[in-house]
Order: sequence, then structure tokens, then C-alpha cells
Amino acid sequence: MLIIDKDSVSSIRQKLDDLSRKQEVVDDVAKMLEIKQALLWRSEAIAPCCGSLCSIASQLNREVNLLENTLAALGGGDTAQAADLLEEYLHLLGESCESGQPDYCQS
Repeated sequence: MLIIDKDSVSSIRQKLDDLSRKQEVVDDVAKMLEIKQALLWRSEAIAPCCGSLCSIASQLNREVNLLENTLAALGGGDTAQAADLLEEYLHLLGESCESGQPDYCQS
């Protein structure tokens, strides 16, 4: 089971430094994307009855876009761009964690 937190994303980012692990990075990012897309779909499906989910859907949409762009960069062989996008994703995770969130948001 993959837990998407700052530590796991940092670990994935570090794998990019070893080109022999590129497929592992692609697989990890694809799994994260699958999880975030499912969460986004669910948040959009129940948003009409729970209006407060708009900010969650917006956050998930940003994450999905970053992960899609990361996969595209990896598919195009641009590991530098993929690394930059994973760094941006890490920053986004840090922004989204509020003081009331569980410890897995901290790093």
C-alpha cells in the first residue's frame, strides 16, 4: 500500500538520480495518479450534496495535473523536468497540510 506523504514523494524523487530506477519511478507516479484520480472522482461525485468539498476537489485537481505532467515528462525522457515537478508536488503537499492534520503531513 502506498501512502502519499512528503517522505514517500521525496523517496520517489531520489530514485530519479539513478536512471536504472526510472521504471520504478514511473510505476510509483502512476500509482499515485491512480489514487488521486479516484479521490478526485469521488469528491466531484458527492460535491453537489456537500458543497464544502470544492476546495478538496480543487486541491486534488492540482495534484492530478502535476502527476500527469510528471508522467508525461518521464515518458518523454525529461527526468530533470520530472524531478522539478515532483519538487513542486512536495511543495504542494506542504502547503495543503494544516496544523490540525495528522503527523504524516509533517516532514
